Amino acid sequence: MKTKTYIAQYDIYIFFTYLLLIGIGIFMQLNISSVRTSMYFFYRQFIWLFLSGASLFFAFRIVDLEKLRKWIFPLLFVTIISLIAVLIFGEPVKGAVRSIHIWKINIQPSLIARLLLIIYFAHILDKNKLKIEQTRPKGFLKNFNQLIVITMLIFVLILAEKHFSTLIISGATLLSLLFIAKIRISTISLILFVSILMGSVIIFSGPAYRSERMQIYQKYSLFHKALDKTSQYSGNQDYQIKESLISLTSGKIIGTTPSRGTGKHYFLPEAKTDYIYAIIGEEFGFIGALIVMGLYAFLFARTILNSYIQDDMFLKLAGIGLGMNIFFNAIVNIGVAIAALPSTGVTLPFISYGGTSLLLNSFSVGLLLNISAKKQRLQSH
Repeated sequence: MKTKTYIAQYDIYIFFTYLLLIGIGIFMQLNISSVRTSMYFFYRQFIWLFLSGASLFFAFRIVDLEKLRKWIFPLLFVTIISLIAVLIFGEPVKGAVRSIHIWKINIQPSLIARLLLIIYFAHILDKNKLKIEQTRPKGFLKNFNQLIVITMLIFVLILAEKHFSTLIISGATLLSLLFIAKIRISTISLILFVSILMGSVIIFSGPAYRSERMQIYQKYSLFHKALDKTSQYSGNQDYQIKESLISLTSGKIIGTTPSRGTGKHYFLPEAKTDYIYAIIGEEFGFIGALIVMGLYAFLFARTILNSYIQDDMFLKLAGIGLGMNIFFNAIVNIGVAIAALPSTGVTLPFISYGGTSLLLNSFSVGLLLNISAKKQRLQSH
């Protein structure tokens, strides 16, 4: 007698929201590429679209989440080696070294690390759930030191690549998982305090461009204007955010339509990646921009609903973490475009150009569908 496991039911809302975001993404890439000198980036993204669909199917139908837990340490080891390889062999782009070329494919190991750390945290917290009561700072250091060591090692390597925005998104996600796992508030508060302190030192004592970005943020941020704070910044590195806000305000309520959009005509150099939300706001207006934001919120809400009902702590934490990873990424990108957050190098999930991001986010959605699925075991001769 052979036993096979079949997926009898899954969260179709997550799947259709994913399809909508993917559809918007490929349309926007075609829309932007069509007015530029080459369709190269659109063709590449189209190829990545099919590979990403395969990665979603693999994560949904084939991946066994319990077996994935057993592979987490080898996968983390390979990722750490990849992060080191980026620092040695990677080529600087705009002052940062974040990717490595393998067989003409540009790979960002820091994005892989973000996903694996979620699985790793879920695995360790579940494995040691009986020790969670003993997680005041001293007890946490004793019982969960492996979390601290691995996370700090990966974070230091990512920081060396000058990918600070990834640290913020990953840090917020992992800290949230500690809270959901009911790690002591005193410990979480200490971690948060140390993180904010170190982050401030990195921003204001690190490379000049980071503190410059904060000055630009102070100049354009609505929060600072509401507090009547002004910036003395007078440099020329505020071009992107200035054009982003021009594009967004030009869209008004219903947008200019794609045929009349101007931001994509090289006014926004990063239109296909970091500032694609500004193009959406310009051409589809406040309503279009709000719908896109709503899709991310809906995807996140479905993730939370499916994950919280899981009896297995690993599945609960992994599902919530994967959902947060996508949602926080989207919020940071949107926040930058509307000057609610300082400028970072974060793309908009499923919509911005970027093969590694699309592939990994699709894989994450596949895992979320896997977690949401009702599985049925059937015996056959």
